[in-house]
Parts: sequence; structure tokens; C-alpha cells
Amino acid sequence: MEKFYNTQVQLEKLYHDKIVPGLNFAIINQKQVTAGTLGYSQWIPKKKQLTPLMQYDIASLTKVVGTTTVFLKLYQEGRLNFTEPIGDFLDSFKGAPVRIQHLLTHTSGIKGYIPNRDQLSKTELIEAILNLPITNEFEQKAVYSDTNFILLGLIAEKIYNQPIQDLIMAEAVKPLQLNYTTFHPEKEKTVPTNYIPGEGLLQGIVHDPKARTLQERCGSSGLFAPLYDLTKFVKYLSGVKKNNVLDNETINLLFGNKTPKHVKSRTYGWDLLFDPIHHYPLLYHTGFTGTFMIIDRRKQTGLVVLTNRVHPSSNNQAFLTARELIIETFLKENT
Repeated sequence: MEKFYNTQVQLEKLYHDKIVPGLNFAIINQKQVTAGTLGYSQWIPKKKQLTPLMQYDIASLTKVVGTTTVFLKLYQEGRLNFTEPIGDFLDSFKGAPVRIQHLLTHTSGIKGYIPNRDQLSKTELIEAILNLPITNEFEQKAVYSDTNFILLGLIAEKIYNQPIQDLIMAEAVKPLQLNYTTFHPEKEKTVPTNYIPGEGLLQGIVHDPKARTLQERCGSSGLFAPLYDLTKFVKYLSGVKKNNVLDNETINLLFGNKTPKHVKSRTYGWDLLFDPIHHYPLLYHTGFTGTFMIIDRRKQTGLVVLTNRVHPSSNNQAFLTARELIIETFLKENT
């Protein structure tokens, strides 16, 4: 039986069980890639066929493809070591205990809730984020939050004197030759997300409202990418393909826990999964729109799944349940 056969069966069930309109997926097994495209790019207002090269709003995968890569490059160049207090870059956090590593591992304790967030202008939203309180969860919990990566984007701006999205394109996307990945896609080439009654499809426009407001200053979301580019990205981090941005020593840094022992395991940017038999770490990240990636550097394997599980509505618990089964099946077949 083909390796990862059951993983592929579970992936195809996402479409056949009508959990998502369609999906693009790739299973990387060293130099062999099994890729598939099933179903539709949208259900409403009318069905449209999905194609392999369509670009997805990859949501929070922007954090690891883009912002994390920018910061790892700064680390590699000796310009940062991640122990720098964020107050060195952001005056509103002067004297605060939070360091860059806390933002990268979501252990900053910085509260994420902003009242009336979607009514704020870009300037008002940035001001609100810069003045969020640090809670008693600092270094006590890994609380996943876009806030951490928006702040990282603002720090990168200070270092380079350029908006974070411009930096992601210049320092990560272009040198990695992710040629179809962009913050500014052509509408017709993208997979739609929500259907808003009276307004129509959200297509070619980022789904996350913070990213829509912050535009080029958002380091947490905003990229659109096709399966081809994200498969290439997984190959770079799994060691299948030579990475011309990050060296092996820097990439190997990712494959280890960077949080205190009493806190959920995470590394810089990424969540961690663990091999069920040998317990070594694999990289894992999801995007709210229905995207996720797994990378095993030791075995040079990986998984890329792109769906628009928020079409036509974000209320899709069935996808989250199915995703857990896909992950469990992949880890089992990966051993």
C-alpha cells in the first residue's frame, strides 16, 4: 500500500463529505510529492471548478512563511538574538519584561482583545495594539494571538525602515522564489472566502479584518499563495530542497521547544507536533481560512492542505474535527 494512503483518504473526505467546497493538497515524502485538487473553488452564488494554481488566502501561515522567515534571517545575520526587550524598538513597551522570543512563541502575555477593533482606522488600531496590557499569563501560558506577530511586524519596520509586508516580499518570498505568492493577488486567480449577503464574495481581499485595516503593516496575515509555492516552502524547511535564505543551522533551531517546561511546547513562530513513537518535534501551523502545514525534517516529509473552510460561512466545526483526524493519520503513517 502506498505510504500516506490513509492520509490521502481523509483529505479526500473533506470534499466528498461536503466539509469544504474543494481542496488542494500535497504530501511530501522526500523527493516524491503526491498532490491533488478536488472539488470547487466556491459553492455560491454559483459553483466554480477549483484548479491547482489558484491562490488561497493562507491567513496565519503568513506568520511562518513571511514574518518568522524575516526574523530568522535577522538572527542568522547576527542582528538579533531574540532576547532583546521589545521596548528597545517600541517606546510604549519601555521597561516591559517582554522580549522578541516571547512574541515569537506567543508567551508574551500581551492581551489581544481590543474593543470596537473593526471600527478603528489603521493609525488607531496600531495605537491600540501598542498600548495593550501585559497580563499575568506572561511566560506562564502560550496563548496564540495575532497581536504578537503584528508587534513583530512593527519591530521589523523599525529595523529596516520599511513596512513588514514589503519586507516579507523582499526578504522571504522573492529570494525563496515563491513566484506566485503575493499580498496583492488578481481577484480571478484567488479562491473566495466568505459570502456576505448584500455584498457578495470576499475574493482577492484578505479575510482577516485586522489585516484589511493594517494593510502593509500587518505581519500576522495577508499572503495569498498556491499549493505549488507552499509545497516548495515545505521542501526548503524539510531539507528536500536547498534553502537559499536560511542555512541548516538556522533551520535546525526551529526543531526544538523554545518555551518553559510548564508551558505548551512551541518554537519560533511555529507550533510543534511530536512523533508518536520517537517523540521528536515536527513543525505545524494552521490558518483560520482552512490552511495548514506539517514539516518533519528528520524524515524529510511534510503535508500542505489548502481549503477555504470559511466558505460560505466561518461556522464550520466539522472542518476542525476532520483536521485533527488528518493530522493524527499523517503522524501515524509518517512513523
